[in-house]
Amino acid sequence: SETSRQLYIHRNTLVYRLDKLQKSTGLDLRVFEDAITFKIALMVVKYMKYMESKDTY
Repeated sequence: SETSRQLYIHRNTLVYRLDKLQKSTGLDLRVFEDAITFKIALMVVKYMKYMESKDTY
């Protein structure tokens, strides 16, 4: 509920999006270990995009 308030979205929208992410990734972001795994994956993607853009110059 607090998270949905901070994101300015309805609580049901947050639950729907978390469920959708869980179905597509197999990770439940409500579980700490899964949330950390997801965060690290996002960081890796960001780093890879940075390296790709660096290579084009």
